[in-house]
Amino acid sequence: MSSTKSGFTAIELIAVVSIIGVLALIAAPRVNDALITARLHSTVRLLAADAHHVRQLAIMRGANTRMDFLRIAGHPHQVRVFNELAVEMPEYRRVMPAGLSFLAPDENFAFNYLGEPVAFGNPTPNSTITIQASNGQRLFLILSLAGRIRISATPPPP
Repeated sequence: MSSTKSGFTAIELIAVVSIIGVLALIAAPRVNDALITARLHSTVRLLAADAHHVRQLAIMRGANTRMDFLRIAGHPHQVRVFNELAVEMPEYRRVMPAGLSFLAPDENFAFNYLGEPVAFGNPTPNSTITIQASNGQRLFLILSLAGRIRISATPPPP
């Protein structure tokens, strides 16, 4: 009678564990980069939806409303919404997630009572907010003269 043992030797188990470890080390940076990119896309979509909402708010209230994209030293970048009297509406405040920032100094999207983009009461040319992730990827939130708000991976032409 022959007795056969089945199973794995210690050497085989160590080899398999080390191969899995090497594969995990190779995949980890890609997973982290994918998470940062997903956070960037999610945040920019949320900001675009907020900009649409601010535009609708201006139309509904029949008054100017603006959305400021603020770079505050020592603090996370923020988005704040102000009514026609320059009073902040705190229910619309957003703080940017860690690793995301605005590239340009303080910018804003402002809308008049018709929902048209304005700057100091006059029609404004296209406005662009650039949001950059810690991995260097950028997305652009673009407000056109017609009031259309869109997201682009490429900067708009000058």
